[in-house]
Amino acid sequence: MRIIIYAAGVSRRLKSLAVNGLKGLLELNGKKIIEYQLDWITRQPITEVVIVLGLEHELYREVLGNEYNGVSIQYVYNPDYKDKGNMLSLWHARHFCDTDILFTTSDLICDNHDIDLFNRSPFKNKILIDNQSESLFVDPDPVKVCVEKERITGIRKKNKELRRVDGLAIGLYQFSKQGVAEIIAAMDEKISQGHDNLSLYYAVDAVLDKVEVKPVFADKVDWFDVDTPDDLENASVYCGKT
Repeated sequence: MRIIIYAAGVSRRLKSLAVNGLKGLLELNGKKIIEYQLDWITRQPITEVVIVLGLEHELYREVLGNEYNGVSIQYVYNPDYKDKGNMLSLWHARHFCDTDILFTTSDLICDNHDIDLFNRSPFKNKILIDNQSESLFVDPDPVKVCVEKERITGIRKKNKELRRVDGLAIGLYQFSKQGVAEIIAAMDEKISQGHDNLSLYYAVDAVLDKVEVKPVFADKVDWFDVDTPDDLENASVYCGKT
């Protein structure tokens, strides 16, 4: 299995702190955000880490090098990172998708208990879900999911695009080789139709009738998608306590 980390964002809401969008290199309690990810990632039985960067993100390579805790790191560049949706980050890394794939983002802080819960679950295709933060269900930013008969049947940001909202996608996804092949095929179709300015969840949503994707519900639901200065502060406080 490979792990793909999205790190090509422009970090508009953290522009004053994250120069050139290098959000994952911001520090929380003496450790870079992406290192919190790499610490748990490199404890898994994986073949390599693939980090998707924008063209101005070479500092990630300079800081992290070509391995972390003995696990190889490969870098892929997304030339469309500034003016297209993040769906293309996975599409530009498609040549690494010839095996089972776990993917996440460089700016996610998540409780290790929930990460371990996710990794222990037996499902080949799965998404880590927060179904406890009801106050967030109306927030326009988090990616929301609909769950029916113990499988995810919809994943979008806008409530009106789902039959109902049953939880939030925290930012940890795993797909089998066959599952990720379906996602890439969906991307190819959308790109051929001129719809290349989309977020990844549109491609995932497009295959949910073909691929059985299971929810893994978090227990602790201590997680931070670090997008704003407030997120950074809250994540820093949390990391200081753990």
